[in-house]
Amino acid sequence: MNYQDVCAHESGSVKLAENTTGCEKTLIAESSKSLRLRKLAERVGQSEVSVLLHGPSGVGKEVFAHYIHAHSRRAGKPFVAVNCAAIPENMLEAMLFGYEKGAFTGAVTTHPGKFEQAQGGTLLLDEISEMDLGLQAKLLRVLQEREIERIGGRSTIRLDVRVIATTNRILREEVAAGRFREDLFYRLNVFPMYIPALKDRQDDILPLAEFLLQKHCQNIDVPQLADDAVAALLQHHWPGNIRELENLIQRAMVLSNGREITADDLHMETEPALDSPVIHEELPVCLDAQLKVQEQQLILQALHNGGGSKKQAAAILGISPRTLRYKIARLRESGININEMLQARLYSR
Repeated sequence: MNYQDVCAHESGSVKLAENTTGCEKTLIAESSKSLRLRKLAERVGQSEVSVLLHGPSGVGKEVFAHYIHAHSRRAGKPFVAVNCAAIPENMLEAMLFGYEKGAFTGAVTTHPGKFEQAQGGTLLLDEISEMDLGLQAKLLRVLQEREIERIGGRSTIRLDVRVIATTNRILREEVAAGRFREDLFYRLNVFPMYIPALKDRQDDILPLAEFLLQKHCQNIDVPQLADDAVAALLQHHWPGNIRELENLIQRAMVLSNGREITADDLHMETEPALDSPVIHEELPVCLDAQLKVQEQQLILQALHNGGGSKKQAAAILGISPRTLRYKIARLRESGININEMLQARLYSR
């Protein structure tokens, strides 16, 4: 473990907001499902139970976590979010629990962990299913005892922190496969909330699109959505959910005339087939694009052959698990839902 690496990952992978009372404004809820979830989030926010938010990648689980925090007695306290999938296993422990001076090479100062930074507030453990089994055991003890001990430390620190976790996997299946501790699952799953895919929340699509236009236009005039653009948005399948919608809105703003966004400006992408790359006729065929598609297929095949295990898939590909996690994260950012595509492969066997 290296002190500089821990600090670099801390600045790039962790988001801290001292006051999140305004975050509720970003929770767009117009569909009946979203309205029910919002009321549920308000009620659970008033309690102190652990919450497990699960659902497909990109549906807004972190937004709901912010909303729960904003409707709790902890609203004026810190909200700390840690992405468990984006931080190497050997660094995540130090970031969560903190460390004392001299605990490892380069640890020249004592550093409080994210649990301590969230004192009195809420700690969001994003993509909890990606956490190593060994660290899961240590996390379980912290949740049970409500205290931590920094790496290299000799004394315990009492905690007053509410924990919310998110996952895009079915944790019961992860438990059955031996990839997630059953005792930790029950500790986190006190109040489960499923956030459905965007395609199942049709009435949220247009309000979300308009909100994202406002968000990215900032000080310039907000373009209007033409009728054909509205129809295209409502007809799309949204495999990448809200993250895909945001990418599409940003792209449309670049291509539009500044006054109106048409269906052509949206530049919809069709979902790639599982077994063969799709080359769009209107785009020039280039080596870089083909290589990206081939890489995607190789990752899918390795995950398929490894039974969904990232560690086995990394071994098959001849790369480190950390590199594989990075590549999968990049695919998710581009709107590709690896988990859904992998499940489709597994079910088709």
